[in-house]
Amino acid sequence: MCSTLHLSDMIAEVIDQNIDRIKGDLSKSGLTYDRLQDDVLDHVCCMLEEELESGEDFESSYDKILDFIGNKTLENLQHQTLLLLDKKFQSMKNFTYLFGLTTAIIAIIGALFKRMHWPGASILLAVGIGLVLLVFLPLYFVINYREQTEKKNPVYAIVGYFTMATLLCAALFKIQHWPGANVLIETSIVLLVIGFIPLYVVNAFQKVGKQKIGLPYVVMVLIGAAVLLTFINVNMSKDLLDIYKDETVINEQRIEMIQDRTDKLIAMTNDTAFANVEESIMKIHSDATALQMMIKDMQNEMLVYVKQEGTAVGDLNHIDNRGAGREAIVENGKGGNFARASLKYRIMLDELIENPIAQSQIFDHLDFTGNVWNYEYGINDVKHDPLMKNYFKLSDASIGIALSEYVAISYLLHQSFE
Repeated sequence: MCSTLHLSDMIAEVIDQNIDRIKGDLSKSGLTYDRLQDDVLDHVCCMLEEELESGEDFESSYDKILDFIGNKTLENLQHQTLLLLDKKFQSMKNFTYLFGLTTAIIAIIGALFKRMHWPGASILLAVGIGLVLLVFLPLYFVINYREQTEKKNPVYAIVGYFTMATLLCAALFKIQHWPGANVLIETSIVLLVIGFIPLYVVNAFQKVGKQKIGLPYVVMVLIGAAVLLTFINVNMSKDLLDIYKDETVINEQRIEMIQDRTDKLIAMTNDTAFANVEESIMKIHSDATALQMMIKDMQNEMLVYVKQEGTAVGDLNHIDNRGAGREAIVENGKGGNFARASLKYRIMLDELIENPIAQSQIFDHLDFTGNVWNYEYGINDVKHDPLMKNYFKLSDASIGIALSEYVAISYLLHQSFE
């Protein structure tokens, strides 16, 4: 019993002799907050006592404890403690996460509304994503930046913000059919692949220890779900490309049927009763045929680009290729020539056909010559769209030309017969 008391007294004496040294080392490690320093000092002393009772000498025991605690652990402990005591920071943090939950839910509802084509979808999406971009993300990165205990590097936060902001803007612009959507998509991909992912990987390896899953992670998961749901409206999936392929096959069958009927109408001009409209009919047929040949030429150019010249539409591969349309339609100027020629064709029909109903039908068939169609599906989008979508758009224009030719010739023959 006396031996035990004597050992305890010796241990206590050794610790008392080194108490100032321990305090100094804790201060050097970044632990300057008095109340926290006292708590850690008591904890170190208890650990030393256990080590010394097991027969270890003071120096080896003390070194082992310092290695176990680590300078960064103490610095981080003090930093987090001070943040917990900072009521303003905690209020801002709670507001940020609650605000993030709200905006994420608004964005998700907007995406679901957009999916179901319900009214108010565009407003909900714009408000939800706008609030995420302008309020939540800046506050989130500020909080994250302040919580870092290691040397702070603002580059990671800045790149992270601009990557997420560009991704969300790209999705919103594409869904809303606003100009610049494709540029934003390409920019966001570059930022993600070249900027954010490498920085994130490096930052993850530099971090020590693990954090518990809490409200911040829930908020970011919900924000990620909002991004995923919005990009569902943007993604050109294989299923959608197959639909374009099937519709193109149907279009080609319809074009052939319409042209057969148009040929029968043209054959009627051999009758002298239609001599007064024969020249106009042949002009319409000549211009329509020229436009159809321009379409076929662009379609064939796309197939040549992917080395599938002469392949039937239903058997095409590489239908997701995004260079074929740019090469075959835009860069060689053929798309621009076709756009100008088809507009000229529509103006000619408008002058030849006086009946407003027939004019309306022709205008509907040639809607691809209008500003709205060009805004949503025009040359600028061709550069970024996959092969099958571009091929379908050309076939859609082709069936419009075939139908407008049939309507115009039918009208002229009917007027001549009357």
